[in-house]
Amino acid sequence: MGFGTQWRDLLDDAHEALTARGFQSYKLPPANYKLPVVNDCLVYLWRVPEAVDAVASFATSPTKRNGFIAPPLDPMLFDPALLAGPEPVEAADDETELERVVREVGDTMPLVLVMIQSSPRQLQSIEWAIAELNHVTDEVVLRGHESIWQPELNAADASFDVESFDSGVPVVPAVELQKQEATQSDA
Repeated sequence: MGFGTQWRDLLDDAHEALTARGFQSYKLPPANYKLPVVNDCLVYLWRVPEAVDAVASFATSPTKRNGFIAPPLDPMLFDPALLAGPEPVEAADDETELERVVREVGDTMPLVLVMIQSSPRQLQSIEWAIAELNHVTDEVVLRGHESIWQPELNAADASFDVESFDSGVPVVPAVELQKQEATQSDA
């Protein structure tokens, strides 16, 4: 299994796990990625490349661009969130944050981008945010960016500063020969 394949599998595994729990699914054209829909939001798991403008250039493929114009799904008869238990009753004129975002975006589902930063050797962090596409500049802007998980810093852990070589060749360590004393043979 290649390094890139595990990230495609992660997208599929997240979809399977959430649809198994009763959440709906959306097929993102033209690549037909199956993405879970949670609380009327499209959820996209993505391994962030090490480029400086990686997030801004997220929507470079037609498939990812279509994530920003996905129409809301038809409501389910039983919402999985309702099975968890009753929620506090709000006044009818109170607007939730999600409802406000949906109203501002129009008839599209918000795209929740789950960003995974890693090297081939270790997971470095998991963050999430609502991704919005600026249609004038074609750049992605994040709102509500939060860290979900970061490793605990341990000063004794020397592998934390290991450089990733997933898109290149590892740096060859400097090795030099050492002189050894030759043993005298009795021949």
